[in-house]
Order: sequence, then structure tokens, then C-alpha cells
Amino acid sequence: MLADRLQSDELPQINMTPMVDVVLCLLVFFMAATKLYDWDENEFTVKVPEVADAAPLTSAPDDLTLTVLAPNKVVLKDRTFDLDSLTRSLAEARARYADQGVMIRGDGKLAYQDLADVLSACNAAGIRNVKLPVRPREE
Repeated sequence: MLADRLQSDELPQINMTPMVDVVLCLLVFFMAATKLYDWDENEFTVKVPEVADAAPLTSAPDDLTLTVLAPNKVVLKDRTFDLDSLTRSLAEARARYADQGVMIRGDGKLAYQDLADVLSACNAAGIRNVKLPVRPREE
């Protein structure tokens, strides 16, 4: 009876020694690992490959702004073009830079056909990067 009472009074204990050992081992490991990655990049001697024709990197040109004035009449860089000459000019711009962008502006009262004609000219020149600027409607 006394033995049963002694067993019920004892609380379970957790041995902390293995946990402290693991924490200390991890601490030592991480301290050593951080010293390994504390290298200066000047410590390594690297010979960079050489090329014969190294051209400077250039940025993409600005988008061309097309302003539709009237049917078959478009302004590009202060020059007025008809649709055929506009297509040739856009093709030349695309030949200089393959991803040439175009922004098409026009009065809101123009016919949709006028915009469709300019979009067709851009398509014929191979230009796929087309933007149509708009502004919020005033209420």
C-alpha cells in the first residue's frame, strides 16, 4: 500500500541533458558554418573570358507616337504620312529594332475605321507592340 502511494506522488520528469547537448552541437555547427561563408571575393583569382566584338548594351528605343488626323492621314515625328508610306516607315523602324513599340493617338470623334486602318498598317509592318492611350471620362 505504501509502495502504491509513493508511485502516485512521483511526477514524470524529462531529462534535459540530451536536449542541451543537441542545442550546443547546433550552436557550434552554425558558428563554424558562418565562418566558412565569410570569404572576400577578392581572395579568388578568376580570369574572365575575352571576346573580340564586344558591343555596348543599348536600351530599347522609345515608342513611336502616331497621331491620326483624318482618314488616310497620320503624323509621325512631325511628318504627315498616308497609310502606304506609314507602313514603309514603320517597317524601317522595325528593321532597326525588332520589338519597336507604337502608341496610336487620335481624336475620340474619329471613325473606328480610321483606327483600324492604322492598326492594319502596323500589322503589315510587323509591329505587335501597340498601345492606345485613353483618359478617364469626366463625370
